Amino acid sequence: MLEPQDRRLFLESLRPPAGYTLDCAIGTTFSLDLLTMLTVPVAFTAFDREDEDGRKFKDSLALLEALRRHARQISLFCQSGRISIPKRHQALFGYLEDSVFEVAPPDPQGVFHPKVWILRFHAPQEPVLYRLLNLSRNLTFDRSWDTMLALEGELIDRRNAFSQNHPLGDFVASLPSMAVRTPLPERVLADVEKVQAELRRVRFELPNGFEEISFWPLGIKGRRTWPFEGRIDRMLVISPFLSDTCLQRLTASGKGHVLVSRVESLDVIQTRNLEQFENLYTLSDEANPEPEDTTEQGQSSIEQGGDPYLTKAETEAEIESEPSLAGLHAKLFVADAGWNARLWTGSANATDAAFNGNVEFLVELTGKKSRHGIDAIFGQADGRTSFINLLNKYTPSEGKTEADNDLIDLEAKVEEVRRNLAGAGLVAKVTSVEQEYYLNLFLSKDSILVIPSEVHVRCWPVTLREMASVVLTRTSQGKLIDDELLVTFGPLSLEGLTSFLAFEIRATASGKNSCVRFVLNLPLQGTPTDRNERILRSLLKNKEQVLRYLMFLLSEGGVDAHDVLLPERNPGAGAAGNGTSLSGLPIFEEMVRALYRNPERLDQIARLVDDLKKTPEGQELLPEGFDAVWQPIWDVRRGLKV
Repeated sequence: MLEPQDRRLFLESLRPPAGYTLDCAIGTTFSLDLLTMLTVPVAFTAFDREDEDGRKFKDSLALLEALRRHARQISLFCQSGRISIPKRHQALFGYLEDSVFEVAPPDPQGVFHPKVWILRFHAPQEPVLYRLLNLSRNLTFDRSWDTMLALEGELIDRRNAFSQNHPLGDFVASLPSMAVRTPLPERVLADVEKVQAELRRVRFELPNGFEEISFWPLGIKGRRTWPFEGRIDRMLVISPFLSDTCLQRLTASGKGHVLVSRVESLDVIQTRNLEQFENLYTLSDEANPEPEDTTEQGQSSIEQGGDPYLTKAETEAEIESEPSLAGLHAKLFVADAGWNARLWTGSANATDAAFNGNVEFLVELTGKKSRHGIDAIFGQADGRTSFINLLNKYTPSEGKTEADNDLIDLEAKVEEVRRNLAGAGLVAKVTSVEQEYYLNLFLSKDSILVIPSEVHVRCWPVTLREMASVVLTRTSQGKLIDDELLVTFGPLSLEGLTSFLAFEIRATASGKNSCVRFVLNLPLQGTPTDRNERILRSLLKNKEQVLRYLMFLLSEGGVDAHDVLLPERNPGAGAAGNGTSLSGLPIFEEMVRALYRNPERLDQIARLVDDLKKTPEGQELLPEGFDAVWQPIWDVRRGLKV
């Protein structure tokens, strides 16, 4: 189980095995925090460093290089309209625009809710390895209790597939068909096709004590939506959200059932359905972190909302992040069945929606009841704290409040506008006048967006502050029609262009208010061809930073090289202190050492140098005399490739 403040377990689970590198990663999530996603590519590298207290942290250059190296290897599918608005903009978001793809489930009343990562690793002369991570946690900075299952296996050279893997392959194959904005990039379609085909021939190693495995993708064509068939003598349900009908189905067989949920969820369940459970529990308040313990040790400046290239004063002036989800968020079903135990883990809550409309993903594992049954989960061994120690007996809340039907109706109307807006075919188009850019928001052809009179919608690029937002106006019929220019933002700098647009939908009626805020990743047309190189130039502001970047690439995060890079730690660095010369930095020696020990590091330097040379401003950032040092070494490296 993932503890509320422990994201390290997830990030460490993304790290390639020794000797391997990432080939591609396909992920799914319901909700997405862009700042959280910035940290994912770092997990695919060896860029971890330790501070003086031995705690891990991420260097800002590591974030930049990890994104440049791995962002295009990541394809993340998330529910459309569920990307949270970042409290501050990061120029690094530009590297995520072609990695985030919003989707909608086949059932228009459902949601896309799985939290799965599939990683493909490769190494010279070694078999391809796959890793499957199946979580209950979204890709956000939530502070909740969650679960994660990690499976790893080799791609086997065989003609016939493993039959139990077909549902997993079908799940991956279905992802492009749910995209709300098409066509997807060719590299994404190629990765999906390769992964879905190969997964069927991967022999996954089962966790200790388990003997069988089954994959349960829910809500996709051709797959069953109720995994709890067969013998069930007793059922443990752990779910933050509940519905009466689902609980009735889960307790139809057996007796002595156990339910763990939230107080507010249990309070609305009918008494006769709660009576089907022998024990009812909620998570103890003591199991949650204290409010002031919201910063994880070792958390990077990006995770904390800081920009690596802003001053401390500028960073502290920014608004803090919105509160994240806390408490119980794990979804786990365990059934005692004779001598065996069956365990289902993944994204599905104990609700009707999860098994009738949503796209979800569960993994079922079968093992011995003595080791993995309900009593084993709640039992204590060697005096250690067990799950039961984190729970309290459920006590109904006093003075339950009646449902506010007017507010419920208003919230439903806001959600309907969110769904319509997310699927309305919005397009962002760039125009330029004398190096000044304008971002224009259009409705694409054959699109209609209805905005009721009591609903107000405003939007703004995430590169701008909220005060720059513009209200979307409606026609007299309350409709926005296709090919209509909705709003224009500008003039903007090139760094101000983005495909991530923030929206706020607010409704007021009968003295009630409802509001949702989110980001859409829209098609962005007309951007300059050298945009990525200019983003790089905006992040590397001077020659000193380029020197640090070069030495960072040579060291791959090594501490010794960083000691040379930082003038405050090495006052004797001489002319390197102002970053305008190679004098005082052993960059020639480091390049020669890399040529004979790790020549691949020179390939990364070549990529950086080529990108910088694509613009006059970038060319000016290279240290004086760099070409005279670099070119002979690079000529030798290219000769080794022949």
